[in-house]
Amino acid sequence: MLIYKEYHNAQAAEIVLKGRVTTEEFAALAERLEALIKRFGRVRVLEVIEDFEGMDAGAFWQDVKFSLRHLQDFSRLAIVADPDTHNLWSSLVAPFMHCEIEHFPPGEEDAARDWLMWPEGAVD
Repeated sequence: MLIYKEYHNAQAAEIVLKGRVTTEEFAALAERLEALIKRFGRVRVLEVIEDFEGMDAGAFWQDVKFSLRHLQDFSRLAIVADPDTHNLWSSLVAPFMHCEIEHFPPGEEDAARDWLMWPEGAVD
């Protein structure tokens, strides 16, 4: 299951992944994210991974194609996940991403959202 929310004032989206992601769910998500990218150019994304059970093969393939097509289109990526379950994918993709990436442990969604929304170039 995917839950999607947009924050237009911050040019950002929040995605919650729970359970198993189907090809249809990922296609709908990709369509919404592509519209956000088309509207703003570079966007910020918060990914919250809770009880993730994987993806259908079609969803995984669409995710790979989407990620490769949009490597330059993200300015910040915040990932809230158990490090043991998400480090492999992050370590494979991160070297190709041209954005700031921060990882947060489960339960730190507010901190991840704060970091994501923080204006670029601002200091504490």
